[in-house]
Amino acid sequence: MTKTSLIGILCAVVLSGCATVDMRVATTGPSYRDATLVQPDILYQETPQSRSVIVGSQVYATVNSCSLIKRYRIRTNTDFTSALNLFKNRAHMMGGKWVTVVHHSEVDNIENAYVTANQEIILREGTDMGSSRYLTTIVGDIYDCPCNITTCSGR
Repeated sequence: MTKTSLIGILCAVVLSGCATVDMRVATTGPSYRDATLVQPDILYQETPQSRSVIVGSQVYATVNSCSLIKRYRIRTNTDFTSALNLFKNRAHMMGGKWVTVVHHSEVDNIENAYVTANQEIILREGTDMGSSRYLTTIVGDIYDCPCNITTCSGR
């Protein structure tokens, strides 16, 4: 065996001993507590911050020279209006001025069709999944827009 191949084998043996994976962490999914986040009730209501965010189409966002910040998804245990207020409040916190709703779904608890699929659920403060009637999901694009007569008007 040559000196270089011996050094190569020795390095491979030493370095492979450093890479360990804890299988207990990798094989278990998130718990209910890990998959929920409680937010204050005020974020589910209309606030001056949520009123400053415009909800409109992607075409008008483009016409108003808005640039995409990110696609964002929330899933919460409230109705559509409250969920949209939460979405708009969060968009405002991210610097967004325009929101386009790409997808919306609302499941009624009466239908017994709550399917969480290990996704994060944002709970309204003072509620839990058992006492909630709706499970609402909103996926939308958040845009930053230069202020002009149609955007940032605070309608």
